[in-house]
Amino acid sequence: MLETFLKLLEDDSERIDVKKLLTDKKDLILWEKMVDIFDSIEIDNVTDGLEKVSMKYKLSHKEEITVLAYIKFLEIMILKVKLTHEIMDGMKDKTASTKKDELNMYG
Repeated sequence: MLETFLKLLEDDSERIDVKKLLTDKKDLILWEKMVDIFDSIEIDNVTDGLEKVSMKYKLSHKEEITVLAYIKFLEIMILKVKLTHEIMDGMKDKTASTKKDELNMYG
């Protein structure tokens, strides 16, 4: 599926619809479920999002790992934005610079 998706990305003439790649109904349902779960998790309020997800879904072990990986991904994106802003600000005060470990909230 990823190879087909990459080929679609290279072709600018077509609008990309991931749903077309998911020919198995179970795959489509799982994809929609994960999109809904990811959408429920707010970057600035992970706890509330996880509570909503846990009330709405009974996740498999692999799905739980996927959700935890997504939360880690959000953390990494926050770190990258913060570091980018520091670089853009010219690192005026190097002593106040945020270290990567200081932003490591979820492992």
